[in-house]
Amino acid sequence: MEIILTFIISIFCGLVITHIFESILKTNKKMRKRYYRHHEILFGYHAHHSVYGLVLFAFSILLFVLGEGSSALIMLGTGIGIILMHTISEGRFVFVEKQKL
Repeated sequence: MEIILTFIISIFCGLVITHIFESILKTNKKMRKRYYRHHEILFGYHAHHSVYGLVLFAFSILLFVLGEGSSALIMLGTGIGIILMHTISEGRFVFVEKQKL
């Protein structure tokens, strides 16, 4: 039961952290401009912040292999929360997309 509770809390934390980040980006024009400029990668592609969730997901696999089960579970839940919140707010499941000029 403790494992399930830890997983649910970490998903909730990922949701809350992403919601706060997206709210700040929507209200702060200077930060939004800097964020979008720094997230253009090769050939004009934009990496969405759901990529952070994907990185946490991959990192959780590494932690699991190394025997850090509880840390892996927290990282996995947080990554899933980030991806879920970004998908809800964007209305689509996206990690990288071609930046419109």
